Amino acid sequence: MMWQRNRLFLLSYFAVLAVFVVIGCSSKEDPSETLAVCGNHSCGELIMVTTDTTSDGFQYLDPVLSPDGTRIMFTADWWAIPTERDPGDEPYVTNRQVLLMPVTQGFEPKESIEEQGAELVLLNEYTLHMGGAGATIVLIPAIIQNERKASPKWITDDRILFSYLTNRGFRLFSADITTPGSANVDGVMLIDGLDTGLLYNGAPMRGDNQDGGFDFQILDPAVSPDGRWAVCTFFASRVNIITDGEREYFEFLGTQSALIAVDLWTLGDGNGYDTSWHYLTGFYSNLRTPAWSPDGRRIVFSGGMDVGGGTGIGTELFLIDFDPDAAASGASVLDAGLTRLTFTSYTEGDPITGVLNDQPAFTNDGSAVYFVSTRRAPSITLHDRNIWKVPADGSLDPEIYYFTRSDDWTPSVMADGSLLLSSQLGFPTEMLDRLEEEAYQDYLEENETFNRGWTEVEMREMAAGERDLLSFFEGVMSHLYIYRP
Repeated sequence: MMWQRNRLFLLSYFAVLAVFVVIGCSSKEDPSETLAVCGNHSCGELIMVTTDTTSDGFQYLDPVLSPDGTRIMFTADWWAIPTERDPGDEPYVTNRQVLLMPVTQGFEPKESIEEQGAELVLLNEYTLHMGGAGATIVLIPAIIQNERKASPKWITDDRILFSYLTNRGFRLFSADITTPGSANVDGVMLIDGLDTGLLYNGAPMRGDNQDGGFDFQILDPAVSPDGRWAVCTFFASRVNIITDGEREYFEFLGTQSALIAVDLWTLGDGNGYDTSWHYLTGFYSNLRTPAWSPDGRRIVFSGGMDVGGGTGIGTELFLIDFDPDAAASGASVLDAGLTRLTFTSYTEGDPITGVLNDQPAFTNDGSAVYFVSTRRAPSITLHDRNIWKVPADGSLDPEIYYFTRSDDWTPSVMADGSLLLSSQLGFPTEMLDRLEEEAYQDYLEENETFNRGWTEVEMREMAAGERDLLSFFEGVMSHLYIYRP
């Protein structure tokens, strides 16, 4: 049983945010220094969903369960599927796609994710009326440079919402995926003029119906429980072009962001320009990954320390209120009920770059919030991403919820309360134990059948070698898992 495939491992493409020190404070007690670990992960039932060993360092991220509970949607590297292709297809290396696969428990290593029923969401041709002077941009489903989908979410079992990288930046799209390999774009959000007070190239920001429009991105969509609203992050860059004699160069003034509410009932109206949307917050340094409460009346998100008037760099979790009636009339109050949820304490030995807290998700009853943090795990000095849990009212300090010695991220909550997540754990210890014993039994049967002459020690060593091949995937690939404590 040889599961290793000889391929070149790709380095993770994720960019590391440059951040500075921020000193937080809290009067609450620190969490317990007791950390129970069973094998290579937190104690509890851990189901490995994807088990392919393609050895290319693939990252399976952003998993979300379909409303009917039968399929998982997630993002993956272009090289992940289809497995075999012309190695000259460079966009497969750098870009990402959306995949669907049935909810299954992986028992055996597979050579490709296609063996587990994964399929690609591929968009049919769609024309965008974007740009000044009536210009159009054609969205092509073939593999083109800079094609990238991000943060997919379910609207219904047959319709999804996602950010898509056009040649003007990320914009909001929806698609009918009744036939995933031939999906039809059925909605898009384009912006008819802007009035943000921000500047781009020394001039006011421009909408998609004007020349330019490269200065903002729409990312991180999250669909409200009633399916009407999407909350997204609106990123706006501030750049000046400075002329110094014969030289011309850029002066980057930073990026600001705000949360916006998009009325999905209007998505695509007027070729996308009549899509109804409005701001939910003011502009801050780094708002990310908003998520809805189960009743649709609160939104939790990650933000920089300037949210609420703080200082420093690093990210914490914050809450705002959402009034559906006010939103329907476009009268949402900015920063309504803004509350800080997490307060990161710093101790000697913590990274000087600060701690990131993001990717929040409410529990099904709305009483608590799961989130990803690089804060120090109790009793150790590691600062990898792990999953934490905090009461939604902030009454207690966060406690670590799911832990490995690798990165764990993008959690979402399933109907039964289990967590669907991505992790670089590799194969769980209990799965490695079982596969090693099965390998030993196979060698034992082969030895008896064909009189190989292997000793007990040799067969145990060969089985352990099979285990070592699988252990290699820890920290290399991000797989999908279901965790129940």
